[in-house]
Order: sequence, then C-alpha cells, then structure tokens
Amino acid sequence: MNAVARLAASPHWAHADPPKIAPGGLRALGPRTWLYVKAVAPLFGTRGIRFADLTGRDRAVFRAYLPYSAAIVSSGLGRATTELVTLRTAWNCGAWYEFAHHAALSRFGGLSIDTVERIAAGPDAPGLHPRQRALLRATDELHADRAVAPGTLAELRGFLDEYRVAELCLLVGHYEMLAMFLKSAGAVPEEGAFERGPLRWLRREDDSDRLAPASLPALNRRLLNRIQIHYAPYLPPYAVIVHRGRTSGKVYRTPVMALRHGRHLIVALPYGDRADWVRNLLHADRGGVERLGRLHRIGAVRVTDVPSAGDLVPASARPLLRLTKILVAEIEDPR
Repeated sequence: MNAVARLAASPHWAHADPPKIAPGGLRALGPRTWLYVKAVAPLFGTRGIRFADLTGRDRAVFRAYLPYSAAIVSSGLGRATTELVTLRTAWNCGAWYEFAHHAALSRFGGLSIDTVERIAAGPDAPGLHPRQRALLRATDELHADRAVAPGTLAELRGFLDEYRVAELCLLVGHYEMLAMFLKSAGAVPEEGAFERGPLRWLRREDDSDRLAPASLPALNRRLLNRIQIHYAPYLPPYAVIVHRGRTSGKVYRTPVMALRHGRHLIVALPYGDRADWVRNLLHADRGGVERLGRLHRIGAVRVTDVPSAGDLVPASARPLLRLTKILVAEIEDPR
C-alpha cells in the first residue's frame, strides 16, 4: 500500500458524506461551462471535473470564481507554499476530494509524497523545514481560531512580508470555503483521475516519486552507465557515487547528475529513491563521490525534496530539481 492509499484509508475521512448533488450536464451548466469542462477534463484523464460540474450550475458565480481562484493560487507565496497550505487545509477540513487532487498537483510545487504524509501528520512531523512547520502551524491556527497566534506570526515574518501573510490568510480561507461546499455536495474524486492524459505523470504510483519509466534504470545499468563512468568523475554536472552493497559488501561506482552547494552534494533522483545505490548510501549513511577528478567522503545522507531542503538547494537549480526527490549529503574532506 503506497502513501496515497494509506492516506485514503485513514479514518480521518470516515465522516465524509455520500454524494448529494448530481453533476450538471449541458442544460444545467450551459454551453460555455459545459465546453470548458469537456476541454479540461481530458488533461486529468477523466470525462468530467466534479468541482466544475457542481459549481458550474450557478453560471455567473462560476465565471466570477475562476479568475478569483487563479489569483489566489498564483499569489506571491509560490507553488510549494500554496500546495502545502492547501493540503493542510483540506486535511483539517476532512475534504478528501480536495486533498486527493492536491496530493497529485503538489508535484508541481516540488512536494514529495513523503512531505505530503508529513503535512497530514502536522507541524511536528520529522523531516519538515522550519519554514514549513511555521506555515503548518499558521494554517492550523487559522482553522481552529480564525487568527494566527502572535508567536507564529513572528516566525512567518521572518520569511514572509505583510502582504504574503495576508495572502496566506486568504489562501486558507479560500480552500476552507471550497471544502465546505465540496463536502456539503458530497463530492468524491473522479474515477480514473490522473491515470490517463497529459497529467498522468502527476499520479503517484508508488512512494518513490520516480518520473522516468520503470524500465529505464535497467537500460542505464547495461548501456549508459558503462559509457558515463569514464567521464563522469571529471565533467560536471556529472559525478560518480561510490557505495558499498548492503548485503554483498562489494564497492560499486554509479554515475549520476549532481551539484555541489557549499559543503553539500545534491543529486536528482528521477528514478526515485528505490535505486540500489540510494538504498546503499542510506543504509550506511556514508559513501564517496568522485567529482572534478577528486574523491570526497560523504555522510549525513538523506532523501528529501526541494521545498524541505530549503536553502541547501541554490535558487538557480530549484526549477530543475523540484519535480523529483533529491539526495542530500554532506561532503567531507577530500582523500
């Protein structure tokens, strides 16, 4: 059972209501909204969009809502923060439709499935960045008390200006409003969502968060790695990870794409975190890296994502790395 299935099976959603409002058709939605739904739904691999099928019954409100929603979601908070706050709000409201959709859409913000589970667990979950903890606390306080506590507000002001704090409050309010409507209507996720269509890559089939096809790692081992191993130790952004087998004890060398930022090595994981070399490093919590012709020891190995890594990832690399998990390790003295 992967993380999405575990979250779906949580008793947290046990109070969700059955469907109460039937989705609208052409007559109920009107030609404009009906065409919008039919045009957008294939992106998600579905025949309809439950949210639009329901809200579109009030055509004037729906047409006014779309630009308002787009403005809230595309605020200056950034996609990672927006998705984190949205997921926590959906969790607090017990809105599975909202949570399930954003568990997939949060990949646009760089959130790994591990972080999605941490968001559900709350601000005290291990592995979260301090900024993420502050955002989750603020979201919880807005849900429970309708105000951010002074201490939490002081934390937020350490990385958000007053305009972004205001946007945070509006974002929570927006998704609380949406959750109330969706739960009252009894909205359930569309059958087959993210299983087909252009956005199917957002679907989290397992907990590895891999982007590449499952067959590609085997091809790399048999062909590409044997070529790259000759130049990867000398030609950035390539490098070679030196690791010891968990059971065999044999030393292996695996070429990767990596960058150095200060004393940290950052490696993209397009094949997910189940690759043998990743598991070997995590098991030993140390290994080596050959880069620019020099061998360095590495330790304090962990797998995370760009938002949770914070300032460890340079700003210039974040757009390239945010769609995959990343491996972060501390570089020790060269040897």
